Amino acid sequence: MNMVSRTRNERALQVWQILIAAASTRQTLTYKMVANYLEFEGAGVLAPILGRIMNYCEREKLPPLTCIVVNQITGEPGNGLTTIDNLMKDRENVYNLNWFARMPPTLEELN
Repeated sequence: MNMVSRTRNERALQVWQILIAAASTRQTLTYKMVANYLEFEGAGVLAPILGRIMNYCEREKLPPLTCIVVNQITGEPGNGLTTIDNLMKDRENVYNLNWFARMPPTLEELN
């Protein structure tokens, strides 16, 4: 399968791996950094992919993993991240969870 034909769920699973690795070392990533990891031309296509992860975390009552992806200028997640209650607290919860101890979501669960 070539890179262009990947589904959003497959891309979300790739991003999941990127985000849990960053969380394990208490890093935040910019949208541009995530786009570069995926070899995307720009970060504008990430919203539906990150949305799948955001919704999964909310359904599974997990800290909002996507809150560690931020705009490079503002240093904050985009406005579409609706599951954040308190950014600092939520980010600490993301950093403190042992994501590697959890089974990653299936492609179906990221739908």
